[in-house]
Amino acid sequence: MTSHHYDVASSSNPPPPLTASRIYIGNKAKEILATRDITEITKLVTTLCYGKETEQSSSSSKLLYEVFTKHFPNILVSKLLQIYSSGTDITPKIRSFSLYLLDSLLTDIDDFRGGLKTESLDVIKNRVSTCLLSQETSYEDFKLLSRIVSRVCVDVFIGDKPWDELCSYILSLDGNKKALLMFSELPTVLDEEFLMPLLDNGLGLKIVSVLLMNQYYDEEEWCLALEAGFSLILQLVNLDKKSLVWDLVYVIVKSIWEMVNVKRREIVVRKGFVRVAKKVRREALRFREAEYEVVSRLGLMMLRINGLGEVTMMMVTLIHEILERVVLVSIHVGMDSL
Repeated sequence: MTSHHYDVASSSNPPPPLTASRIYIGNKAKEILATRDITEITKLVTTLCYGKETEQSSSSSKLLYEVFTKHFPNILVSKLLQIYSSGTDITPKIRSFSLYLLDSLLTDIDDFRGGLKTESLDVIKNRVSTCLLSQETSYEDFKLLSRIVSRVCVDVFIGDKPWDELCSYILSLDGNKKALLMFSELPTVLDEEFLMPLLDNGLGLKIVSVLLMNQYYDEEEWCLALEAGFSLILQLVNLDKKSLVWDLVYVIVKSIWEMVNVKRREIVVRKGFVRVAKKVRREALRFREAEYEVVSRLGLMMLRINGLGEVTMMMVTLIHEILERVVLVSIHVGMDSL
């Protein structure tokens, strides 16, 4: 009787497939890592993207990817970058999905591992530079690439490593939108050797020209210029370029006033404030007293602009609230370290 029940249970609950075993997954991970070829990692990404495999195969693919993210995240970053930079050899959908995975992976590395490993930075930086030069990059892919560049940038510049290729790339971008987007995503850790060539070659003028455009303007472009202008202010404060800081503050306040009171596009201003608030949230933990003071004063100047609606003013207030929360966190961290 007992034996019969055991047999029934065994047939209805078979052992896990071989491809789902830890030994298989571990050996497969080592096999993929042992070669410079990206065929196998591309197959893995393809399976994760399309999900058209059997449930058994899909399960093992997820387990394998989890092994990479948990134990070999820096190598996985490099291989995902290789997939994207492979160009026409890989379908656009898979290339885009590799960027999606990269963005998520780099976020986890930043949040839970304290950044990329120093010994991996040069390889990863060079692979990112190769991706930027890809000839077939959609605007959606470019947005993801900008975020990826931003996350890698933090570790590169904190590690005092130059990135001349990135500076040259930003200067080479046609039009305003992509250059503004890429710059606005960069963290406020840029050194003077990186920033000054951008300013000397017209980045600041590009920001100002979009903000003060009299008639024809693109709503997204204006929002990007507002965020890029705010980002540039933070960079200039960091480099102690005070005269340039307040010139740009004046331009931003003037542009906001015109958008609200002349062009009657307060909803666009509100969207721009959302981007600025997100930027403050990302960067505030790196603020020193000088950055905090400038952002706080800029916020007060925005609140005094005539014509701002209640909802828009709430967005400016949110920026102040983010600053205050960061100050409280810093105080608690300081007290805990005593």
